[in-house]
Amino acid sequence: MSKIPADSVGIVVPQDFRVPVGSAGWPLKSGAHLPELVIRYEVYGELSSKRDNVILVCAPLTADAHAAGFHSEQDKSAGWWEPLIGPGKAIDTRIYCVICSNNLAGCRGTTGPLSRNPLTGKPYGSSFPSILIDDMVNAQKALIEGLGIRKLAAVAGGSMGGFMAMKWAIEYPDWVDRCIIIASTTRLSGQALGFETVGRGIITADPAFDSGDYYTDGRPAVGQGPIEGLKHARKLAHITYLSALAMERKLVRFDADKRDPSKFRTGSGVEGYLNYQGDKFVERFDANSYLHITWAMDNFDLEHEYGSLRAAFSNVQCEVLNINLSSDWLFPPHESRKISQELLNNRKVVTSVELDSPYGHDGFLVEDMPEISSIIQRFLEEDHLDIASKQSAKPSLENLRATHEAIHAHEALQIFKDRKDFALVEKVITPGARVLDLGCGDGGLIDALWRSRGIQGVGMEKDLKGILGCLERDVPVLQADLDQGLAQVESDSFDFVILNRTLQEVRQPLELLREILRVGHKAIISFPNFGSYKVRGGLLFNGRMPMSENLPHQWHNTPNIHLFTLDDFKDLCAKDQIKIEALHCLSSSWLGRFLVGAGLPNLGAEQVVAIVGRGQS
Repeated sequence: MSKIPADSVGIVVPQDFRVPVGSAGWPLKSGAHLPELVIRYEVYGELSSKRDNVILVCAPLTADAHAAGFHSEQDKSAGWWEPLIGPGKAIDTRIYCVICSNNLAGCRGTTGPLSRNPLTGKPYGSSFPSILIDDMVNAQKALIEGLGIRKLAAVAGGSMGGFMAMKWAIEYPDWVDRCIIIASTTRLSGQALGFETVGRGIITADPAFDSGDYYTDGRPAVGQGPIEGLKHARKLAHITYLSALAMERKLVRFDADKRDPSKFRTGSGVEGYLNYQGDKFVERFDANSYLHITWAMDNFDLEHEYGSLRAAFSNVQCEVLNINLSSDWLFPPHESRKISQELLNNRKVVTSVELDSPYGHDGFLVEDMPEISSIIQRFLEEDHLDIASKQSAKPSLENLRATHEAIHAHEALQIFKDRKDFALVEKVITPGARVLDLGCGDGGLIDALWRSRGIQGVGMEKDLKGILGCLERDVPVLQADLDQGLAQVESDSFDFVILNRTLQEVRQPLELLREILRVGHKAIISFPNFGSYKVRGGLLFNGRMPMSENLPHQWHNTPNIHLFTLDDFKDLCAKDQIKIEALHCLSSSWLGRFLVGAGLPNLGAEQVVAIVGRGQS
């Protein structure tokens, strides 16, 4: 292979940890016991003196402990999450100590059906007990405890790894500081369960399956048993990992030499791709392990287990980042959003992002998704420390967060001096209030209000650039299109809802106002006044749409689709029984301020800040 890249963790050596189980064995949720438990794991980066910099990475369905780096100079490929783990990457090993283990029931070193049962001296095979996601997490916890670690800086996982990350946050809330969930849901969909059921049926129907006891002469090894069944199950599953567009791209190539009508082989690119994936998979994975792990994944259902998603997330204490992918139909975005919705309505700290990806479910594994790296890096606050200082020293997380605080503390409070509308908002917000900022941009206002008023703030923002800005400020933010409404937010969830210079940009302003007053007790609405003398004068004397500080766009690229005046807003509130508690009319010119003072606010105000509530004024 070529030289190992400088941003790789380099050569890594897998390690085995034997969990002390006692004479009774290791207990499983089913009530069964394993006579021994060995966990294969890898470590990237150095453990801090305080042992407070550990990130646990939870492997997805068929991945193993080898998440990053290389096992030798001859390795042709790196670990399965190499794009995200390493020096200077999203999960920066100059700061964090990253641990990843092979899942319980796996076939890459951790105790599973392929392992020898110490009580019989033979492979477990069909005698290996059924496991659940809880058992995988409990095994991880035994490893972490055994390594002398008592707190995780973060736990991260995609797909089935997201199931485990959620379980950590739910069952061991005191252990987890941050939780990163990618392309995951609270349960598998009916469609996904259907594919899993068919896949397992293909394996067990293979004549070589032999009820799971197919290891030749008792010699456990990958590559034995129902090879054809496992190959076809993998091909079926792989279809679900890709989007329709990604699969279509595999179709463009046909190989005439591989076309065989007698065996119904078309020679298409899709056929060749799936055959390649199936052949490669059976070289490294065991059929029994596949059956047990998919069965555990299929039985994961937080709502069923806890009675409701509200109850499931009630004990979560950590900050949560939930990333979903637009083209993922195996773990669809609308199901993934339920995680964020329930955390939000449980008043937990959650950030939710939906990335536009053409790759389908496997998008969280590919290199060509730099947005995932940027989001995770900012969520972990790594970007707040200069790269040069990272290279010259190994800062603690405490120093890293102190640097973050120093960067933003001054600029956060300066915002009230620079923005008169924000200064008015600060005066209205009561200390400790729960605040929702719609169209929050980079989160600057929430950050400033947190510092000056001690609020509990959440932002909603559509633009990814704004979301990254929120993450830089450690502001929880949900990616959302306000034109889709606020249905995910429960009634009376917030003391104040802020809508800053956005009402004129949404398609249904009245519906949004109604929703705002459903979820919040009071609303602070600011908007540009298209009735000001500057707008009227620009049209009258120049015959063109004016541009100003409050109207910074030209007519052809403006986001403003509803041009209304202060009087229009007052009329709308009166008709819909919205109570206007206060109006603040702002102008940057002496003439505007004079007109407002003279009782002509609709003519003088360039921007209006309205405090509104429920009920007729």
